[in-house]
Amino acid sequence: MAHPQKASVVIADSEPVSRCGLRRLIDSHTSLRVCAEAEQLSAARDLCAQHKPDVVVLDPSMGDGFAFLRDLRRWSARTQAVVFTGLSDATSVQRAFKAGACGYISRRDPVTALMAAIVAATQGERHVGPRIERVLLEKLAIGEVEMAHSMEDMLSARELEVFRLLGEGCATREVAETLHVSVKTIESHQQRIKEKLQLASGAELRQRAAVFVASV
Repeated sequence: MAHPQKASVVIADSEPVSRCGLRRLIDSHTSLRVCAEAEQLSAARDLCAQHKPDVVVLDPSMGDGFAFLRDLRRWSARTQAVVFTGLSDATSVQRAFKAGACGYISRRDPVTALMAAIVAATQGERHVGPRIERVLLEKLAIGEVEMAHSMEDMLSARELEVFRLLGEGCATREVAETLHVSVKTIESHQQRIKEKLQLASGAELRQRAAVFVASV
């Protein structure tokens, strides 16, 4: 009797020891197999385009991992992404899911959580580890889900457009191109948004914008 085909997985992790452990773990599962691994996201992109895996397991902190997540479907429409990372803050979790991640597991979560997330991803289901679940529950508990309404009251329509695009991970030039205005105009909008929201830096602006996008 023919055995069911195993779901293919690409591993993207900058640490050789971590890649080795992930490969052994995944290959030991009855329904999964590792088809390729990469230590850089650029290589992972090429491998996804070549192998069209069912799942890619990646760490966004390797580089611009959130851009990788946004663009993944361009290289392989069928591939689901599971984030496996040390980043466990609410902003990173929200950015990852907004960019298209199917699962999010902290490196401090149990091994079983990672395997459950990968298997869930092969079925198109979202899954988070227990540590990430606590982070999301904390976000709900402090009422950040109401953020969208307050932002709409505080910002003009154009400022809100800029704010939303920043929250989706767009660079200043990308925002300018999307809205068909100059980079200088977008920089002016960003400065006014920071003043209205009492933010001290561009990094704080982007963090607040990412939380906003995830809440709408």
